Amino acid sequence: MAATRAESRAREIFTTLEYGPVPESHACVLAWLDTQDRCLGHYVDGRWLKPERRNSVPCQDPVTGEHLASCLQAQPEDVAAAAEAARTALESWSGLPGASRAQHLTRLAKMIQKHQRLLWTLESLVTGRAVREVRDRDVPLALQLLQYHAVQAHSQEKALAGWEPMGVIGLILPPTFSFLEMMWRICPALAVGCTVVVLVPPASPTPLLLAQLAGELGPFPGILNVLSGPTSLAPVLAGQPGVQKVAFCGSVEEGRVLRRTLAGMGPELGLALGTESLLLVTETADVDSAVEGVVDAAWSDRSPGGLRLLVQEPVWDETMRRLQARMERLRGGRGLDGAVDMGARGAAARDLAQRYVREARSQGAQVFQAGDLSSDSPFFPPTLVSDLPPASPCTQAEVPWPLVVASPFRTAKEALAMANGTPRGGSASVWSERLGQALELGYGLRVGTVWVNAHGLRDPAVPTGGCRESGSSWHGGLDGLYEYLRPSGTPARLPYRSENLNYDTFGLAVPSTLPAGPETGPSPAPPYGLFVAGRFQAPGARSSRPIQDSQGKLHGYVAEGGAKDVRVAVEAAHQAAPGWVGQSPGARAALLWALAAALERREPTLALRLERHGVEPKAAKVEVELSVKRLREWGARAQAQSHSLQVAELRGPVLRLREPLGVLAVVCPDERPLLAFVSLLAPALAHGNTVVLVPSGTCPIPALEVCQDMATLLPAGVVNVVTGDRDHLARCLALHQDVQALWYFGSTQGSQFVEWASAGNLKPVWASRGCARAWEQEAAGAGPELELRAARTKALWLPMGD
Repeated sequence: MAATRAESRAREIFTTLEYGPVPESHACVLAWLDTQDRCLGHYVDGRWLKPERRNSVPCQDPVTGEHLASCLQAQPEDVAAAAEAARTALESWSGLPGASRAQHLTRLAKMIQKHQRLLWTLESLVTGRAVREVRDRDVPLALQLLQYHAVQAHSQEKALAGWEPMGVIGLILPPTFSFLEMMWRICPALAVGCTVVVLVPPASPTPLLLAQLAGELGPFPGILNVLSGPTSLAPVLAGQPGVQKVAFCGSVEEGRVLRRTLAGMGPELGLALGTESLLLVTETADVDSAVEGVVDAAWSDRSPGGLRLLVQEPVWDETMRRLQARMERLRGGRGLDGAVDMGARGAAARDLAQRYVREARSQGAQVFQAGDLSSDSPFFPPTLVSDLPPASPCTQAEVPWPLVVASPFRTAKEALAMANGTPRGGSASVWSERLGQALELGYGLRVGTVWVNAHGLRDPAVPTGGCRESGSSWHGGLDGLYEYLRPSGTPARLPYRSENLNYDTFGLAVPSTLPAGPETGPSPAPPYGLFVAGRFQAPGARSSRPIQDSQGKLHGYVAEGGAKDVRVAVEAAHQAAPGWVGQSPGARAALLWALAAALERREPTLALRLERHGVEPKAAKVEVELSVKRLREWGARAQAQSHSLQVAELRGPVLRLREPLGVLAVVCPDERPLLAFVSLLAPALAHGNTVVLVPSGTCPIPALEVCQDMATLLPAGVVNVVTGDRDHLARCLALHQDVQALWYFGSTQGSQFVEWASAGNLKPVWASRGCARAWEQEAAGAGPELELRAARTKALWLPMGD
């Protein structure tokens, strides 16, 4: 009888070819947890820290609910202990030769390789992700990251001459992270000589295991410290002495709150926000390959977020049909089952997906789900949402895992408008058999990473990042190393927060102004207007302010710009941007050289203007000559501008593109009024940005003199100069949602305000924090830091083979 049943079952299996379970044992995880008595604390300075009187959070299997361990939640004193350990280890670690740090990273890679089964089993068990993704993708890539950055550390003294490690780095990770995201960030930080404090969500044991493996290596136990605690501890971490940067990964709203909270606290803030990606299918695409790309991007447990799918109308019906058929064949189940495609991400991820589906249905969307699951099931089925109205809130909202939101498009221009119509700019893939079309779309997408006929490829040597609300931090390649470096000799970042600063009123109390022109007596010169859209024009308020020389005598009048003038200037810059970006590097270089020649012809006049403001005649002449030199230097760099090509291992070439930031607002310092103005303007123009500048408040006339030449040399709107009260104009620019980056060189209170106010659209901000800059020195006035900040990187992966 038993033989008959077995024969029937065998026949059924061969008829259906159904996958059977392939469970992975998690005995090794339980054994490791037993070594800690099923209570995980924090790993600080090479040892476990389990302070008393701490709240604990249960760590559970998201599928079965099995209790695995309790994780203690950190308190401020625990954060202080971790920061102290990192600060103590920094002196010895950063002082090591690069070759010694390389050896340590190589030893860590071997240690992880030795314990890789424990690592992938623990990660899959706790997060619910499919074990084959962690085992076959994440762990090998983590080893590659360590090996790549060991090589970079070995060559650091030569390849990165002129740069030094920042110091202690704080890393904050979200509940949806994988341990690989932590590796992408700690590897470059450790390689260049920084030490790290990682704050992970409660019930996240994998980072603690990694820290233990690193700590057991000795003799530098404090270089990697891991705390388990809520994101609310971020200000505590940022406020610790010696912490120079806080790198945050999480949601856009959390990043916005953190930007406001940390304004003025001192550490630089690096943001990597959101998890949504984009996939664009053209009518020339191989539809079967594109469907597999959707599966890889959304339902293979590789990505922590959902997918926005754009399909060209001629292949819309066929793509939807094949995609739904493919969804029916996806296998869901416990992550430790080697035969499943999708695991479970826990109750929070499931609730978020259910909420999005309910809202999409209420807004008229069609929803297709593969399989019916009970409401109390830990799993959420693969879901395809279509027919969302273009103006519906769900169209703009971020798509959560495991959803795909599909929309049709007609032309490439419409596809770019739809893709760039959301505020996020993470990653995207383009599917087309016509390489020219794919490149056109890849160049036009405002994202950080683009793959052609593939999705989700990663390589340690290739930079990965985002733009706009997806943040502006990078990991991978040289871009990832620069995230944790600063120019040699740069002073440490110290707190400059003013508790008395009122964000609601800062910059609103504009000093009293005068009517256009002097009230009595002859004017020493006609009043200068605002330089906007290629010509001088009167300000909206029809008022001006007097400029006095070093002896208190009236030197002239400049326009008193306001919020309306800033709006007009930003609009002019946006209108000029497409034409200026379309200029070849050679054309931009020629215009910068022509501007340098015009400046040289004005040397006597400009020097005289500077002398009237107390600059010695010799120093004034040198400042004008240096300004001319800067324009020619950046013209030469613009001429030599090229996009580097690198080959990712077994995956084909990758273009590293340097793209303009867009509309860049610059608030210039009072010191070196002409040289600082030119030193900030030239790199911005060389990289294709359009600019709105606020010149020196005490000596703006030299900059306005230069504008007279720009009116005849540069296209209208490329450069716009607005004079007036610095704080008021900085407020208007920081709060403007269409300003895409901001450089501020002014007071500590102004620096704090622009960091806080820029959280609206999360624009990149470079603030001086009230520190003076030696503009006459090559490193400060024309160094590589300016080149890095004047453009953003995009990685464009190209196909190789069939």
